[in-house]
Amino acid sequence: MTSSPARHHERGITRQVLVMTSTSALSLLALFLTDILTLAYVSLLQDETATAAVGIGKTLSFIATILVTSVALAAGSVVSQHAGRGHRRLLPLLARQSLGVALVVAGIVAALEASWLDTVVTWLGPEAGVDGTARVYLQVTLLSIIPIALTQTTAQMLRAVGEPRWALAVVMALALSLALIDPVLIFVLDLQLLGAAFSAVIAGCLASAFGIWRVQRRIGLRGSRRRGVLSAFLARISRMAAPYALAHLATPVSLGFTLGHLATYGVSVMAAMALMDRLLQIGYSFYFALPTALVPVFSLLLGRHQRGAFRIALRRAVQCVLGYGLAVWAVLALMVPLLGAWFSLSPPGQALLVDLCRIGLGFWLLIGLDFIAVAVFLSLERAWWVTFYAWIRATAGTLPWVWLGEKFFGASGIMLGMWCGNALVAMASIGTAIWIARRQGLFSHKARA
Repeated sequence: MTSSPARHHERGITRQVLVMTSTSALSLLALFLTDILTLAYVSLLQDETATAAVGIGKTLSFIATILVTSVALAAGSVVSQHAGRGHRRLLPLLARQSLGVALVVAGIVAALEASWLDTVVTWLGPEAGVDGTARVYLQVTLLSIIPIALTQTTAQMLRAVGEPRWALAVVMALALSLALIDPVLIFVLDLQLLGAAFSAVIAGCLASAFGIWRVQRRIGLRGSRRRGVLSAFLARISRMAAPYALAHLATPVSLGFTLGHLATYGVSVMAAMALMDRLLQIGYSFYFALPTALVPVFSLLLGRHQRGAFRIALRRAVQCVLGYGLAVWAVLALMVPLLGAWFSLSPPGQALLVDLCRIGLGFWLLIGLDFIAVAVFLSLERAWWVTFYAWIRATAGTLPWVWLGEKFFGASGIMLGMWCGNALVAMASIGTAIWIARRQGLFSHKARA
């Protein structure tokens, strides 16, 4: 018995969502793991200043990554919509402008961070100021921001035109280059800390060259002398990129408040929280990759005016989040006694880890929906809702819940309270996203799929 065309079409959309999200999650996971690998390599040098310098360098790169990702997502959304409308001749121009904007943003961020370098070096203590190695490491690390920004943007351009596997290949080129070049420069050539910095620059250049080559082959890169075209493009992506970047500034506020309360319970609890943070990064990379993956899918379908297909994609994304979240929750809930033993946590830390894995991860089923809401807001060019809910989550969704959780349940209550508040905000966020989609007629059954 053959399936109906409608069911076949629905399966195609489901496959598109799964491929886009899985490849984006693998990209993010690869970058997480290479960051950990670089830190592990440098830690073998048994130099605390070098290890601290790597940590600070990663933080500086992360700030730049947030801004570049905002630009790449916004530009990719515009490219996807034009691709959906069949404006193929416009895509090479948009792709070149996207790379140009990412290059300028990365350059400005690197220059601003370089101007703060004197202050940053003092955080590493007097030893860093004497030998100067840490300063040079940070300077070279800032240079790597530019080719890595181009790598991110080329990957997002490929996702925007329905090439998620090539986008994954570009990011994997960066991750594999780092993993292979790091030990050669750090240990074989004995460059030590500087080897880690030069490795980031070389890997970024290799991956960005590969990404640009693929974008040239798949989309093309063409310039224009018409200033109006560039101005309109910049205005459109800035309306999406600026709110998305501002939203990320809310996270340090909530985390700083939460960790400040958690720190009063001792080093074992903080060690457990550090382990939980790594587990969240690796276990929920699928969630963190959702905006990057879903914005091109949603934008492409909206560009084609396939509103029925948009509904299917949204429904499948929600099902994926809930199914994946249940699977991760089950695995970590079963593994948590072993994790506490492997990492030699004392009883307070083990108790916190057990509560977070067996109770707290249930809240992440709802928190995951917020990432879908972000993708909907960006695709519908309602990016200020992302900022609004990010700051609501960091304030009303965190502060009172942490206080209440600590009052009644101690250390575990701090994290469980924050996640509970975040889950409630996530419900409001996805509800708002669906409400906006309904107002735009995207849930009308008269719309063609």
